[in-house]
Amino acid sequence: MNFFSAVSVEQAEASAHLPKGDMWSVHKFGGTCMGTSQRIQNVADIILRDPSERKLVVVSAMSKVTDMMYNLVNKAQSRDDSYITALDEVFEKHMAAAKDLLGGEDLARFLSQLHADVSNLKAMLRAICIG
Repeated sequence: MNFFSAVSVEQAEASAHLPKGDMWSVHKFGGTCMGTSQRIQNVADIILRDPSERKLVVVSAMSKVTDMMYNLVNKAQSRDDSYITALDEVFEKHMAAAKDLLGGEDLARFLSQLHADVSNLKAMLRAICIG
């Protein structure tokens, strides 16, 4: 007997624990909507103006960042050390947007996490490059 035949619909619904009857508002914003700090602020304003009690928000990477990430991996796979400069560009793009949108402790926390994430990504790319 496989897993799907062993679990009834009622059992699956019982274990889902999703609120029933409440209205949800779902927002999806593509990369162009997330392309600049001003556009990110516009997205935030839309979400904040939404009176729905429950919200699901899905955002894409900032405009062109997905392409930048593919480029990083391709350069690392080709043993092209310019992936380091390209990674710096990704970091700068996110840091500039953060500085426009955040301040004080929020900015410090975000930049600390961004630095950690970029450091981890740099280590992974280095492993790809030498692998």
